[in-house]
Amino acid sequence: MLVRLVSFWHIKARLWVQGRKNWHSNLLSRFTPQSTPVIWFHCASLGEFEQGRAVMELFKQRHPDWKLVVTFYSPSGYEVRKNYPVADLVCYLPLDTPRNARRFLDAIKPTVAVFVKYEFWYYYLRELRRRQVSVYLISAIFRREQAFFRSYGRLYRQWLLLFNGLMVQDQASVDLLAEHRITKGVQVVGDSRFDRVWQAATQQTKSLEKVEFFCTGAAVFLAGSTWPPDEEHLHPVIDAMPPNWKCILVPHEIHEAHILELMSRYEGRAVRYTAQSTPEELRAARLLLVDQVGLLLSLYRYAAFAYVGGGFGVGIHNTLEPASCGLPVLFGPNFTAFREARELIALGAAISLCTKEDFMRECPLLMSDQQKRETMGRQAKEYVAENTGASQKIVDTIERELK
Repeated sequence: MLVRLVSFWHIKARLWVQGRKNWHSNLLSRFTPQSTPVIWFHCASLGEFEQGRAVMELFKQRHPDWKLVVTFYSPSGYEVRKNYPVADLVCYLPLDTPRNARRFLDAIKPTVAVFVKYEFWYYYLRELRRRQVSVYLISAIFRREQAFFRSYGRLYRQWLLLFNGLMVQDQASVDLLAEHRITKGVQVVGDSRFDRVWQAATQQTKSLEKVEFFCTGAAVFLAGSTWPPDEEHLHPVIDAMPPNWKCILVPHEIHEAHILELMSRYEGRAVRYTAQSTPEELRAARLLLVDQVGLLLSLYRYAAFAYVGGGFGVGIHNTLEPASCGLPVLFGPNFTAFREARELIALGAAISLCTKEDFMRECPLLMSDQQKRETMGRQAKEYVAENTGASQKIVDTIERELK
């Protein structure tokens, strides 16, 4: 009810509501179950989709005769991946009610169901168990502060018993579950995001002509997925860059007002990626402001080190992408919920920056010390490479259960 109310003025809520209108008839018109087996992946949003993507694609590669259904809870996942070519059907997950669960499962008739990381919908899990459909939670990570492990969490812990397998990221999750006598089907497989990021970084980056003109004769540091608080800390660094250094700035939000504000801040020194700039203008600029989505991974190939935004808000964005490209990684203070960030810091491959003084100390140091950059970048890349393989373990486990 609250989402419907908010949808009158909030675009994401409006998409959430509109995407579920007439879901049953729309589903029946788009997908007809046959004798072909179906594997169903459910993801909360885009991040969870990317986490499960390598698993989906490996399973499809091994079982091309199976149908793949992908559902999302959030518009931020569905709107970006609604045309995902590997899937036979991409749609919203109807709200978790007994009737919706029955009708949805009647419509897609899954042989196997896979929930990615954090999704726990009771009526769907109950109905899957009633139908004896194998259901797995993959790339999960459990912490003591979650509802399952609170004093009132006994009922929630029963939900976990509805899964045939809980494939978790780390031993700490296994130990926590064991404390509460949840051991059946629990195993450490790692985080399938590493597979996806490694695959994308090594196979799917592309050269960008405008960026190559911009980078000519200079070293570059890249600040990606930045929010205004990140940018406030970065401004002094950009202003004080040595003559042989340039910056590529990729804001998380690229609405026009914010882009114009940044262009005004760097008037005479910056060019927009989408502008019709000449090669000479690109070479002369000190800052390239990227106002187009979908380029960040390819941009990392041009950088000497990277700053990842979000750390002055609810949490940092993707640190694995620059790490997989062999870059030292910098980010703000709100990183503790991210295992990979903590481990990159422990390895000496990443640095957390809290104050403007931190920025003005660490960034110039990296600019002046090539050996430090190379050492940190090598450690970052090795970390990602050593943590790949979760997708194969997950698919192997599902296949064993199917035999």
